[in-house]
Amino acid sequence: MKSRTQCAGFALALILTGIGGTPAGASPAEGPQDFGPVVVTGVPKSATPPARPTQKVVQLATIDTAISAGATAYVYSELRAYNADQPNLIDNEIRCTGAGRSNVVMGENVLPATHPNPALRDITIVNRFLVTATSSGKLTCVLYLRTNSTSAFEARETVAGTLRFASTAVGGDANGTAMQRSLPVGNLPVTTTVVAPVVTATLPAGYRQLAVIADVEFHRGPEPTPDSPIHYSTARFTLTATTSGGPACASAPVAQTEETVVRTVNHAAIPLYTKVAVNPGCTQVSAKVTTTYIAGNPGTVGGAAPGLTDETGEIGTTPNHTSAMTHLFVVPS
Repeated sequence: MKSRTQCAGFALALILTGIGGTPAGASPAEGPQDFGPVVVTGVPKSATPPARPTQKVVQLATIDTAISAGATAYVYSELRAYNADQPNLIDNEIRCTGAGRSNVVMGENVLPATHPNPALRDITIVNRFLVTATSSGKLTCVLYLRTNSTSAFEARETVAGTLRFASTAVGGDANGTAMQRSLPVGNLPVTTTVVAPVVTATLPAGYRQLAVIADVEFHRGPEPTPDSPIHYSTARFTLTATTSGGPACASAPVAQTEETVVRTVNHAAIPLYTKVAVNPGCTQVSAKVTTTYIAGNPGTVGGAAPGLTDETGEIGTTPNHTSAMTHLFVVPS
């Protein structure tokens, strides 16, 4: 079983080593933009119902690249948050525009620097995905911090991180389509087992290995009664991948981790990674994420988030947009 830190480490190694080699037909990766440390102040306090939460939106990094219509880029980012003085929401959101469009957000809460658990007071949120160009031109991707306090006080935190294109020409399936699935709007209850997302694809000739990558957004479940002593949700997250269609097709090593989300943290971004060989004659791949209830109040797997303000403002304020959350994708090499 790999920890979340190990999974993020695999993701970074994925970038630095070119997934065990440069993806088939890939151009060199574009240079990264590192940022921080940035001290973020004026983080809005928790809203009192019926008011809606106000989120502060801070642009932290921008990358762009020339890309041809039909080409697929692999976007990779890390957002670290620490030195908070209140429990604060930390969302790592990337919005890509221009030659291709995609919005993806992953997040969880960082706890104050005085909290006894160091893993909860210094967090790193990985956000990575594929975006396919619908026209030739410039693809621009911007990383935003979305943040608000979950306490009754205005807050602060420090953030740092990186944004980069891991590749600007990722191979697709037999039709040239990116092998990626994201969950639609709506959360999936985890009372027993949830299998989603799932990617199945027919492979073109020439692939020798596939990197299989998933980011899962897991939400803590509510207490069944106001006086319930149980304030957490625990689930197991398992990423599996198999190939088929030939005489001796391989399966990937299982990537698995468990996560307990407590009430002040509320939700967690779970990165998963594995890889599988494509042996001669094997023409199909199937990959999936299985989330299994373990203990506490049943949580949910997060679907796409609607009504996110384009800039600092109340949730739902126009203009706004929807960003994918839980997603799974396959990168060939």
